Amino acid sequence: MALPRSKRATAYKGTSPEAIRHHYDFLGDFYKLFLGPELVYSYGMWEPGDTLESAQLRKLDYHIEAARAQGAERVLDVGCGWGSLLYRLVDTHQVQHAVGITMSPGQAAWIRNQDWPHCDVRVENWFDHTPDAPYDAIIAIEAIEHFAGSAMLRSQRIARYRLFFERCHSWLKPGGRLSVQTNAWGDRGWLASILLPAHERTSADSNGGPPKHLSPKGVYQNVHDTVTNIREGLHASRTVFPETFLPSLSELTTAARPLFTVQRVRHDPEDGVLTLESWLERAQANQARGAELIGEKAVTDIIREQRIGLKFLREQRYTVLRMVFQKS
Repeated sequence: MALPRSKRATAYKGTSPEAIRHHYDFLGDFYKLFLGPELVYSYGMWEPGDTLESAQLRKLDYHIEAARAQGAERVLDVGCGWGSLLYRLVDTHQVQHAVGITMSPGQAAWIRNQDWPHCDVRVENWFDHTPDAPYDAIIAIEAIEHFAGSAMLRSQRIARYRLFFERCHSWLKPGGRLSVQTNAWGDRGWLASILLPAHERTSADSNGGPPKHLSPKGVYQNVHDTVTNIREGLHASRTVFPETFLPSLSELTTAARPLFTVQRVRHDPEDGVLTLESWLERAQANQARGAELIGEKAVTDIIREQRIGLKFLREQRYTVLRMVFQKS
């Protein structure tokens, strides 16, 4: 499915509606075959003995507890997907009113068809959101990747993230919390994260000393890996994740000050590895049915993206970042 060329907007609002519909509404027909019954499209939080389903519920509960949303009157889910967090908030954590915003008409229609009580879903960009009343808590799970583009300078990305924090600050009650999960580049930045040789986590020579000189074969392997990373990263950004970009920890902490104080930071790349391994196994098992729904090429693109995501996480090129902010 070719993406329509986005019209120039008077104000940049992140990923375009066309790209959102491609990723979540068109490709989403295949995602539903491997995400599991809760349709949670973000990395789980794993413990030994977990299934994908139990890891996903643990992740939802973690963010609800981190945001102090249990028993709250009003909670906002930014980028609510197919509504798994909304349902968990009202069904398990006694939230009186859960509001979800998504730019995907397909996701919103799916949520409305569930007819869940005390859940309200809106098709809108967070940039345009106007709440009916203040929120006790806000949760944004793997939504921030849609807020800034790859062509932006670091200062421009920080400005975009700051605008999001400003909006959240205005929406929250005094002392309210914002719990965030995002894919994130390392603090060396996106370019170094992709281009530099992988961190040798298991090497006997990783003792903090100066790097050893590489043999010609080692130099060739590093160059080959760099070319592969660039090629596969570009392919994923063009075919599966158009118009998205990962933030870094330093960009988010800079953007949040002084509106919020950071209460908690977690780096959980292994959660991404375990989730992607599970998704990939299920995606491959459903490849034929997926091809009937969205075409063989689109299915191949998704599986290819999952494999490069696994490679990048295993090599610590990006991480799963979880942060909890409290309104100052």
